[in-house]
Amino acid sequence: MPARARKNCLVVGVGNPLMGDDGIGIEVARSLRKLNLGGSVLVLERQTLDISILDLAKGASKLIVVDAVKSGRPPGSLVKFTPGGHGSPILRVSLSHEQRLDDILALAKRIGLRRPPIVVVGVEPEDCTPREGLSERVVNALPSVLEEVVAEVKECVRG
Repeated sequence: MPARARKNCLVVGVGNPLMGDDGIGIEVARSLRKLNLGGSVLVLERQTLDISILDLAKGASKLIVVDAVKSGRPPGSLVKFTPGGHGSPILRVSLSHEQRLDDILALAKRIGLRRPPIVVVGVEPEDCTPREGLSERVVNALPSVLEEVVAEVKECVRG
């Protein structure tokens, strides 16, 4: 894995494709790879979040995390926010994610670990029970999610 490769933008799709809509981040990461976004963009898949994500983001000008996000909106809704910002939703849907992003960022701050700006692009899940495949509402959200992530990547690469 070229984790130390020069990059302007790191996109991490998070989730478990065996837990229904929790797999949205993985699906988005796989779709992004097909778009050939260029050598300055690294797209990774992770089933869980931990502090190593910030190590992978060293040298990046932006970290974009794509995941299922519980925000109280209707299933399939696009949710975009900066972690730790006022009113940011919880980035944790099921027990498959070992740590919340806010917890990781708090730990990084305590130990003085630098991090790039972070944007979370998520989808409100409908069903995160053990099963393969996304619900219809989440599948219908895929084009909007991809469009939003690609816009973030383009901004990152330009900036």
